[in-house]
This record gives sequence, structure tokens and C-alpha cells, in this order.
Amino acid sequence: MRNRKSGMGRTGLLAALFFLCFGMTAFAAPSVEGDTELTAVDGETVSAEFTITSDSDMESATLTISYDKSVLTYISGSGGNNFSGSGGNGTVQLSAVPNDTSATFSVTFRGSSDEDTTLEITACTITVDGEEIDVLAAADDADAEGSDGEDSDEEDSEEDEERASFVIDERTFYVHHPTSVDGFTLTHIDIQGIRSSVLQSDTLEDFYLVMLYSDNGSYRDLFVYNQDTGTVIPYVQLESGSDTVIFIEADEDVTVPTRYSYVDLGWGAKYTLPAYKHVTIDGVDEIFDDSNRYLIYGINQDGEKGWYSYDYDTGSVQLFDEIAYDGEQAYITELEEKEDGLRDDLEYQANRYNTDMRNRLWLLLAVTLIAIVLLNIVVIQYLRIRRLRNPEPEEEEEEEPAPKSEKKKASAVIVGNLEENETDFDDPESRREASVDEGLEIIDLDDDE
Repeated sequence: MRNRKSGMGRTGLLAALFFLCFGMTAFAAPSVEGDTELTAVDGETVSAEFTITSDSDMESATLTISYDKSVLTYISGSGGNNFSGSGGNGTVQLSAVPNDTSATFSVTFRGSSDEDTTLEITACTITVDGEEIDVLAAADDADAEGSDGEDSDEEDSEEDEERASFVIDERTFYVHHPTSVDGFTLTHIDIQGIRSSVLQSDTLEDFYLVMLYSDNGSYRDLFVYNQDTGTVIPYVQLESGSDTVIFIEADEDVTVPTRYSYVDLGWGAKYTLPAYKHVTIDGVDEIFDDSNRYLIYGINQDGEKGWYSYDYDTGSVQLFDEIAYDGEQAYITELEEKEDGLRDDLEYQANRYNTDMRNRLWLLLAVTLIAIVLLNIVVIQYLRIRRLRNPEPEEEEEEEPAPKSEKKKASAVIVGNLEENETDFDDPESRREASVDEGLEIIDLDDDE
């Protein structure tokens, strides 16, 4: 009996030491749970509730949810002290200051169609004792501890090594161990020279998804990794008729349809997708259409790549008919070329008319000047001829010959004796008068009679 009691005492002591050493240091990781499967009814509201739990009081809690905006429309949200919520375009963000070990959020949607849909928790962060904690990452770490030895050991080794990283919207994202996705298998490839865990498509050749965490753990999403270019874009999978389409980056040798220009299409709260939007050419300016339709490159489940027309408002996507579009653009281009030809011809005719009119004006001016010069010459010549024909009176008096009778008188000889003080150079006229008075006879030598 003494030995048995002593054995039981040693056992109790060991048990007490075990609980003291291990039981008091075991804490549950923070977690988030909620309604992720919803049934939408067209025109009616449907709600989902999410609860975040922690071992310590949370100073703040933030929850980000994504939904299918073609099935649901965000109405409102609620939850706790100092609540704030916003939503739209497929994303809802809720936050509160619970100051408690649990926080509950409720979000309400209106259905756009009758079908089942899924909500996805894309980010969840809490603040405890001034430290920000990524709840999803903590949950993944807890799951990893209970997983198989190989994956757990590899994830632990990744924690000790430098991870491959990408800069998205001026924030650094790091590659982490991905969650499972239907149609993809976990594998490992080298990214930036670092062996990284990725998901490889079971049907598409060399098609990979990577899980990226933001530097502060607020964002955690899957991205399509392009092994040729070493770039990533958000993983977006949509239904187009009977096809499942995943958006990807266009290959370098792919031709962008005419009249489309590159834009960054905002996706969710943080990301962008490479897209193109139709433009109208106005001279040298490009004017974007007012519609919210974009052209995005994608690949379907059969590996067929092509352009897809994405409606941002409805979230629908359909295969872009390049043949029909090219034919339409060829017809439009032909009309524009004809219009440009007519415009050029009209401009040519206008320039020609202006040139001809200018030449005609110069010719008319030259003819007018010549006519004025000729008229001046004619007038001057006329005046000269007239002057020659009709000399001035003074010149006529000087040049006009004396009348015959005067000639006779001028040439007459006075016969008689000269008196005293008389000369031969007296004026014939005075002499004639004197002779008349004296009765002298004047003989006209010029008179033939």
C-alpha cells in the first residue's frame, strides 16, 4: 500500500508539472467563420453573418469579403462599436472597434437572379495589444501544423528563407503556400531564383497560380503567374456561355484590335487588370467611349486564347468576334478614307480656286496698269500732235509770213532827194506817210505792172 501511494503521488506530480509547463502556454489562434454559401432570389434580400474570435481583446477588426456582383448587389452592413462599412463592384469591407474577444459582422445583399452563390473571405485583420495580426495567415499556420510532415516542413523552411516578391500598387507582396483550388495541383517552381509553392493547372500547359500576401498581411489573393515574363495579374475566372474563362496577359505577338487603347481596369479594392477600351479618333486625339465595356485577353478550359468583351457593370463576359469586328472596321475605314478623299479633293479645289483667283487678280492688275500706261502714252502723243498742228499764238506771229501788200510796201523804193537830217533807215511807214504829205511818188518795185 505504501508503494502504491508513493507511485500515485509521483504520477500526480508529473501530471501537475506537465500542465504547468504545457497547458498554460497553449492558445487558440484567432479565426473567422461565417456564411459563405448563399441562395440568391431575384429581387429579394439575403444576409450573411461573420464572427471573428481571438483569445485577447481586439482593439480593431477589419473584414473584407468578395462576392459575385452579377448575382448579388451590396445593400448594407452592420457590426459592433464604431462600425463602418462600404461595398460595391464585388467587394465589401467591414470594420469595427469591438474591445472584446469576438466581433460579429452582418452584411445584406439583394439578389439579381435565382441561383446559389459563394462569398469569399479575402482579408481579415485584427489589432491586439497594438500589434496587427492577419487572421487568415494565422489560421493557415495552424492548419499547417496539423498537416502532413512534408508540406509542413517545407512551409517552415520557406518561413526561414527569402520569399519571391512582387510590387503591386506600390506595395510589396510575398509568395506564400497556396490554398487548394479545383482543377489545380500543388507543385514547386523557381520564381526569381527562389523555389516557391504554386498551383499548376491540370488541363492547361504551363499555367500557374501563386498565393501572394501583402507586406502587412491585409491582402491575401491568388494571382496568375506568367513564367515567360515573370509578372502576375489577379486571378479572375468567369463563365462565358459553356466556357470557363481566365483572364491572362496578352502575348507579345498578339495584335490588338483597331481603335482600342490600353487602360488599367480597377479590380477589387487594390488591384488592376490589363485591359483595352474602344476609342474614337478625333484628329490626333483619342476619345474613350462612355460605356463600361473593356477588351481583356483570356484563355478557356481548352487552352484556346483570345479577346473577350467584359461588361464592368454586369460582370458578364463574351468572346470577342474579331472577324465581324475587323469587317466592320474595314467598312468604317473605307468610308473614312472616302470622306478623307472628298475632304482632300474639296481642299484641293478650294486651294486651286484661291490660286486661280489670285492669279486672275494679278493679271487684272497688270492689265490695268498696262492700260493706264498706254492711255498715258496716247494722251501724251495726242497732245504733242495737237501742239505741232496748232502752235501757240506768239510763235505764229513770229513765224507767219508778211502779207503780199506789206511785202510790196516793204520792198518799195522811195525816190526823191533827202532832206537834212534824213536817213535811208527811217521807218518805211513813216516815210510813206511823209511822202504822201509831200506829194512824192512811191514806186513799188515788186509790182509787175
